[in-house]
Amino acid sequence: MPRLAAWLALASLLLLVAGLAPSSAATTPTFTAPVRVDDPKVSGTKFANEPATVVDKNNIRYVAYQGGSQLAVSTDGGRTWAHKGGAEALTKNLTGCTSAADIGDVELTTDQAGRTYFADLQVAVGIPSDVGLQAVVARSDDGFASYAGGCSSHQVFSVDREWMAAFTPEGKSADESRVYMTYHDFGPNTMWVNTSKDGGKTWGTPVDIITDPPAVLSSFCDTVPAGIAVDPVTGWVYVGWTAGAGPATNAGTGCNYTQGTVFNHFFVALSKDEGATWTASEAFAGPDYTAAEPGDMSELFGSVAIDRAGGVHVAFPDFINGEFGVYVASAPKPVSATALAFGPIAKVNGPEVHTAYFSRLVAGDEGRLDLLYLGSPVKNVVATPANKLAFDGSDPALPNCTPEVAADPQNPHGVRFPGKPCQMPATAPWYLYMAQTLDGGVTWTNQKLRDDAMHTGDICTLGIFCLPGDNRDLADVNDIKIDATGAAQVAYTFEPPDGSRTEIDFQCQTGGPGLLRGVAVTSCLDAKVVTPGAGGGASAGGGSGGAGGPGTIAATGRDPRLALAGAVLLVVALALRRRRRPTN
Repeated sequence: MPRLAAWLALASLLLLVAGLAPSSAATTPTFTAPVRVDDPKVSGTKFANEPATVVDKNNIRYVAYQGGSQLAVSTDGGRTWAHKGGAEALTKNLTGCTSAADIGDVELTTDQAGRTYFADLQVAVGIPSDVGLQAVVARSDDGFASYAGGCSSHQVFSVDREWMAAFTPEGKSADESRVYMTYHDFGPNTMWVNTSKDGGKTWGTPVDIITDPPAVLSSFCDTVPAGIAVDPVTGWVYVGWTAGAGPATNAGTGCNYTQGTVFNHFFVALSKDEGATWTASEAFAGPDYTAAEPGDMSELFGSVAIDRAGGVHVAFPDFINGEFGVYVASAPKPVSATALAFGPIAKVNGPEVHTAYFSRLVAGDEGRLDLLYLGSPVKNVVATPANKLAFDGSDPALPNCTPEVAADPQNPHGVRFPGKPCQMPATAPWYLYMAQTLDGGVTWTNQKLRDDAMHTGDICTLGIFCLPGDNRDLADVNDIKIDATGAAQVAYTFEPPDGSRTEIDFQCQTGGPGLLRGVAVTSCLDAKVVTPGAGGGASAGGGSGGAGGPGTIAATGRDPRLALAGAVLLVVALALRRRRRPTN
């Protein structure tokens, strides 16, 4: 027996060394290697971009993307993907309206009952309340093996860039879920919310949520939606957006059609009555177009997230102290009033990043946040009169603040209005980063999710005013959510340095700290494998090392430490077998 005890002790020691203690003990998140999600047979070589992602309560993972509004579904933790509905999936199975054309701007959300919602923009025809550019929302209870949808915005003005969030009241079914959709329009360019109280089957009329005088003034004819979120406990709804300095400059730069104003205000509107009434609070205000260095926040997009204690968090890019960085501001849960008390902003990106765009924020338990963003070591500048003289495109290693004067009439560039980003050098690399805080933003860790650049060159952030000479290959956004264990999943557009194609890649967190306190992050789980008590619908992110580098495991989602553990157990078994073998 002493020899047997010694063998078992050795096995236990080796298992401990192998790292089979809960993976949340790691100091930084670990991720699978990138897996391509889009279907090349449908996407072709160019272009799939602007993905959205979500995980439902059964651990089914979804990624939607532009390029015919396609949907990919994974039931094995993101290792393999099935493509549901083919190209232009949402033009099919529509009731109550007819689509003449698919536009894009895909979005996904899921409720606590397990229903998943997929939205995009369509050119609708036939019904007066649903004519023009409208949001279409489809719903499914079976991983989009079947689905049904219809026009949902009922907007007399054409719709642009919708976001969604869903909430199932305790004890209710998916047919009683509240689903909220926000967007701005191409008329007055204000912010709207439509509400469904029957799990996406029918939708109410749009509600203009900008009613507070300061928000009305800054938002006149020019807004950029920054997302929507629901408090997972109270069901209160929050909508974020950025706005300009006021009517004169907003209208003077073409309103929402050019996105040419300096968006120097970030607002958050709150509804405690399921979207009927709204109160706006200002999260942050920066210098306007008259400043020596205006602070523009429209480097697509800002983001809003609510943690499980009701804390309100917003993230956005901004030009501060001579650089575009990503920033976060937070407010505690409003107790007796609807006004939000935001604290000072905090810069999140590390010192190796000198230009940061495309921020997406997600939250878990109190003060636990993940922020996904694109970062470049090359410093961009803003288009001021002085910079237009100094950065005229003559040096290819520097930004160009006058691309609109290019001589090629076949490839014109959008005008760089005062205070807007200049054009990045054609050689500027961009990397995918995730930042994480577990202490309410006191400290942040930043890491690349892959070592190689996921885009090279400029990123045009002028929206529909990006012209043929501008680079909008990535479109405008990437996405990040968390699963039932608080582990992040990210979906993003990848483009090789030669610009020959774009694809949608997916990475899933397999270990390290997650956003749910006391819940160990596990490997990317198969469908219906859910950690009890960790409910769905929250959002998060993280990463350690690049693809194939330190902190990364194989795309199968299975930890290689298990192989070592198996080898240890095999050695023990052989030793015990030899000990029991009879002697002659």
